[in-house]
Amino acid sequence: MKIEDIKYTLPTVPIEGQDFDREKWLKENPIDYFKFLYILLNSKEQYPQIPSDIVTSVVFDVLYSVIRIYIPNTLYKFYSLNENSEMNEKKFETLQNNQIFMSDLKEFNDPFDGKAFFYNPKDLASIPRLMPHNGRFIDDFTAFVKGTSLTENDTSCMPMWAHYGNNHRGFCVAYDMKNPNNKSLASCTFPVQYTSERLDITSFMKDYAIMISSEIERYKIIGEKKIVINDLSMVYLMQYLINIKHSSWQYEKEFRCTMGALAKGMPYADAFSKAIYIGMNCSAQHSKRLIEIGKRLSIPVYQMKFDDLSEQYELKEDLITK
Repeated sequence: MKIEDIKYTLPTVPIEGQDFDREKWLKENPIDYFKFLYILLNSKEQYPQIPSDIVTSVVFDVLYSVIRIYIPNTLYKFYSLNENSEMNEKKFETLQNNQIFMSDLKEFNDPFDGKAFFYNPKDLASIPRLMPHNGRFIDDFTAFVKGTSLTENDTSCMPMWAHYGNNHRGFCVAYDMKNPNNKSLASCTFPVQYTSERLDITSFMKDYAIMISSEIERYKIIGEKKIVINDLSMVYLMQYLINIKHSSWQYEKEFRCTMGALAKGMPYADAFSKAIYIGMNCSAQHSKRLIEIGKRLSIPVYQMKFDDLSEQYELKEDLITK
């Protein structure tokens, strides 16, 4: 689908706050970043008397507040533990330091991450400044951010333990997204959209490249060496599109926290844990370490178990009291 072909009929009836049913609204309005893009990019035409960069910024802020509705009170992260003692220790230290590790998106386990959109460089090759580069404007959109994956799936989700907890040998951490200490983590977290359709953003990239080229020439004429681009449409567009994955990953119920790759403290971000859950196959050595960390952080630690004699096909959490 081409970005210029996105069309939506937007509702005109406001939602009354006192009658707002979040769960019902979420079911009726699954996250759709294509719709957010439609609103964002078409807002400029609605207010031609106002500078476009101001309109875009205000609309993005409004849409951001809508996205906050999708963020659950608690999100989880599953961690694997294996024979690599150095890597295991880094994970323990990060947890103990109330931090979370932010990876390059290209290191995520899905090689198609960041491939939900594309542009054709040939259509940009006629732009003078891009001619020497055969129309290539940006090669890797994900290079500008680091991120970490959280999930709405709680500790009862067996596939998450199997795929991300090294077959239940690892652990899981719960994060309270309403905790004021997690303000930075929560504010940078977005729900992931799942789709089988890629978005062609060639027309947007061409217009944006032309705009930047014009600004460079304008600054050259007035003798300014520092070039300031006020139009942040590209930043807003990427903020949405890097949170889109193929529909085959839908079972993960992912929420993705992304921050600037050069932000202060990278590759770590503050993340205060709410509880620790030890996988049912976690080694005694690793379990002991996690219990010690839980005591140090003054948070509960649970042992995951499966009852072989139960008629219920489920994992259970047992609070560790000693």
